[in-house]
Amino acid sequence: MKNSSFYNTLLKIAFPIMIQYFITSSINLMDSFMIGKLGEESVAALGIANQYFFLFNIIVMGIFSGCNVLISQFWGKKDIVNIRKVLGISLVLGLSVSIIFTFAARFFSVEIISIFNKDKMVMNLGKSYLSVVSISYIFIAVSLAFGIGSRGVQKAFLPMICSSFALIVNIFFNYVLIFGKFNMPAMGVRGAAVATLIARICEMTLILILIYKRKHVLNASVKEMLEFDSGFFKDTMKVAVPVVVNEICWGLGMVIYSVIYGNMGTKAIAAVQICMTIQNMFFIILFAVSNAACVMVGNEVGKDDFEKAKDYSKKLIKICSILSLVMALALSLSSRSILSIYNVSHEVYDNALFMLLITAFILPVRFMNVLLIVGILRGGGDTSYILKIELGTMWLIGVPLCLIGAFFMKIPVYQVYFLVTLEEVVKCLISIKRYKSQKWIKNLVGSINAA
Repeated sequence: MKNSSFYNTLLKIAFPIMIQYFITSSINLMDSFMIGKLGEESVAALGIANQYFFLFNIIVMGIFSGCNVLISQFWGKKDIVNIRKVLGISLVLGLSVSIIFTFAARFFSVEIISIFNKDKMVMNLGKSYLSVVSISYIFIAVSLAFGIGSRGVQKAFLPMICSSFALIVNIFFNYVLIFGKFNMPAMGVRGAAVATLIARICEMTLILILIYKRKHVLNASVKEMLEFDSGFFKDTMKVAVPVVVNEICWGLGMVIYSVIYGNMGTKAIAAVQICMTIQNMFFIILFAVSNAACVMVGNEVGKDDFEKAKDYSKKLIKICSILSLVMALALSLSSRSILSIYNVSHEVYDNALFMLLITAFILPVRFMNVLLIVGILRGGGDTSYILKIELGTMWLIGVPLCLIGAFFMKIPVYQVYFLVTLEEVVKCLISIKRYKSQKWIKNLVGSINAA
């Protein structure tokens, strides 16, 4: 019965998250596949524009993930009043960030694209895409705030349904607007941006309708979301800020990687973009289990049931270890077949293939890192220590090795990519040590009084 309860809860949370991640990755993958038919410059432009979205996404995800640690622990206490206050804080902060990023992309798109690549065709295509797709950031922020909050209260099916709807809308308008079907003009890269914008508007509209037409925990009035005082805001920020800083610094590191790869040439950045798009599809199960781990561990820690939290974490580690080996094998066996879809040169194909094989080799280590950092340690409330792990390994190991490999050793892009993976090995050793110490278990909501 004990194990049955664990697996039922895991499936209840992880399965819809897995489907949602699959859908989200599919949206990016469909963009990549369709744009891939237009040539390497279009793939590179899409990849660079998506790096800007990536930076925006990791900031708002940091905000929402940090707030979700508190939402998960408050849900363990069934404290709905404070859950709605945390939701309000996440919405205010998320919308503020989205407005800033949209403004910058609308008026400084050329300058943003030129950071990554100086090719005039890539810059023009990137501008065409980014200036339109950036409008969707505001709608994405609202959808993510309610969607991630729903996971924290174990209502993960709702955001999954909305993402499914967005995928269908996105694929349809991609097909129509990129290639000019049904008497519409062929808009190419810009058509992909318009399709994404339409899909994101539909996603946000649906999630708000489903929440406010039902008896959902997050069915909060504006007053309920904004009646937090300065003390509550400070308590929330103590948890959220380390997660936000963590995500920002990690995201900046990833952007620097892209800048380095981009300066190695259009073929290099195209290969990296293809590799990242494909590998994300194989990380879907990992992301789902890790997010479920954060919620499940957080719920138990919020109830002060530390023994159950530790028991859950052990089971989750065993599950992820098995899954990582299966996904590594699947990636290594399917890489060539997937790459055959892309219309790219032999050089881009070979580099992307080598990087995918390297990813498969290091995948079990990366699985463990994400489970511990995004799931177990974060759910347990150990947000400050996670920040130290991420900052130390990326900025003292990963980024320096990438710079050395690209500009001093001048080795091929797939070899630079391999050097960067050494960061994951060090991170894994440190994270496991922290987990075994049991210092990561911290009830963060015990001292926050309900209204």
